[in-house]
Amino acid sequence: MTQVRVKVDVYSLIKRRYERGVDALFDTGARSTFISDELAEKVGYYPYDKPRPIPLAVKEKEGEVIGWSPVMFVIEGVEIPYTTIVQVVKDLREPVIIGTSYMEEYRIKLDLEKGKPYLEKYPPRAELI
Repeated sequence: MTQVRVKVDVYSLIKRRYERGVDALFDTGARSTFISDELAEKVGYYPYDKPRPIPLAVKEKEGEVIGWSPVMFVIEGVEIPYTTIVQVVKDLREPVIIGTSYMEEYRIKLDLEKGKPYLEKYPPRAELI
């Protein structure tokens, strides 16, 4: 599992504004992309009728997905011009966790020496593989 932490900007399609300089963890151990309930309160989200359990990378531990939010990310100064649906997790330790499905879709690679993500293709675009 590889992890890189950087600041990103999160654009809320619900509130139509940016949350700038948000801590994000790019995590190859996570398939999906998540935001914390604290960040979700700022950017807006659609709650589920009841929380849904989600397994965590700790034995016998589960988190609670409480809703979803449509957002766009600005990574290393580059706006990814596509909306993504992120899951909102109660008490998530990181404000943002970027998972491998998002990284693969936009060809985001992790430079471990510099501790930064970078776009393999610029401008970013979704591709059918």
